[in-house]
Amino acid sequence: MHRVSDLLRTPAGRRLTLVAGPWDAREVGSVVLVDEMRELTTAAPGALAILSRHAMRSCDVLDALRLAGRGGLAGIVLPGPSGTTREIVELARRERVALLAGASDHSLSDTVLGLSAAVRADPGLLLRRTREAIDGIGAMEGAGEEDILRAASASVGVSYVVAGLADPGANATVIRVGGRPDGYVCWEGEDPAAAIVAQVVATTLGRVRAAAREAEAARERALLALLGAKDTRTAARRARHEGVPVDGWHVAVFLRDAGGDVSPGAADPVLREVRGAVAAWPGALGAGGTAELSAPPLVTRWQDGVLVLLTADERTTLNLPNSQRPPKQWPPALRSSILGRSALGAGLGTCQEGPDGLRRTAAQARAAAARAAAGEVVRFDRLGVHALLAELSGSDSALVAARDMLAPLDHLGALSAHAVPTLKAYLDSWGSRTRAAELLTLHPNAVAHRIRRIAEALDADLSDPQTRFALQLACHVVLDHDCFTVTVSGGQQR
Repeated sequence: MHRVSDLLRTPAGRRLTLVAGPWDAREVGSVVLVDEMRELTTAAPGALAILSRHAMRSCDVLDALRLAGRGGLAGIVLPGPSGTTREIVELARRERVALLAGASDHSLSDTVLGLSAAVRADPGLLLRRTREAIDGIGAMEGAGEEDILRAASASVGVSYVVAGLADPGANATVIRVGGRPDGYVCWEGEDPAAAIVAQVVATTLGRVRAAAREAEAARERALLALLGAKDTRTAARRARHEGVPVDGWHVAVFLRDAGGDVSPGAADPVLREVRGAVAAWPGALGAGGTAELSAPPLVTRWQDGVLVLLTADERTTLNLPNSQRPPKQWPPALRSSILGRSALGAGLGTCQEGPDGLRRTAAQARAAAARAAAGEVVRFDRLGVHALLAELSGSDSALVAARDMLAPLDHLGALSAHAVPTLKAYLDSWGSRTRAAELLTLHPNAVAHRIRRIAEALDADLSDPQTRFALQLACHVVLDHDCFTVTVSGGQQR
């Protein structure tokens, strides 16, 4: 550890003059610039305080020595040459504080920087500062990123920040999660202790992020299990255990993206973009933001899109219009993720309570999204007469029944790929071959031929009202789920 006598031999210290007091009574642990005398009372023990002229206007030398002695400082540096008296000499000796005077032609900042560099270069102090910082970080098990950065910055005396990219010339060390780069810890200055501690900070943040993502993945798995469970009570119990807020009031937003990777947790651009946008979402729901979120939004891949689940402790509603571009209440990044992608539309479920309500609002949001064009937001509660079809489209049991009903059409050879769209167009047109032909861009005779083969395969009487209604409903349910590749040919199929 350096003492004042050691610092006086450094390039920055040679410009200082010892005026009074012992020069080796205390070890120097830090160098601080004092611009107001109250800062002298908060300096760390062992500090060498460099006083500005502004600070000396409010306090004389004797008062400064008393404050420094009371705080256990190693010494104080007065601005410019200074005289002395017997009283000053006696007080400096008694308080064990070195009193030094600076050179009038040397700036305070140069003196602080030069002496600070000399102190930081001391091996003993470097090890002590590093050990104390590492011990402090180790004691913060379970803390968040901001708390860890704040504690590390305070212990070393530099400002650590996290950045996604680091400038080539900047001080930076990489954060790794699962062996892959995941950002950088950056700082300024040439402090060796800061560089060592930065490595520990980066490693700690990597562990924090890995644990947070594993917990997030566990919540996503539990949420997906609840959405598809037959035993809701058991799935809800597991979801609670994993931190899914199943017991509040839920509103679901579904972003339909048929072209993305639908595996849960997949690192696809849509999922990343939505997660980033939702992270910046204000923690309130409703018109004017009247209901606070009770938990962070859950974002996961589900079926053919991305599900965003928002939960509050009270009944609320998300202020979104029907079939319009999202208003200003939506985060800009989420708006751009919807409007900027040709394959993306959004659906909004109604506010529902509890585990069953969570499943219901998610199914509603997905059903509404199936009717949203690119860049549109469709609210389930604004679907009107189409709400029944949307509910059925979101029902797994309805989908199974519809598939079973239309399964014989899979054996029609080349016609099988066009059978369901043809039957839907025919039934939607009230049995008009001419109107169906216009919808399918076919000749009416081709439609008649297809319908005859379809009716034979289904063994169905298309003149019976109940049969027509059931088949029309099945066609809508199946096609709304994109269960078949819809490719309507302009030619005639045999």
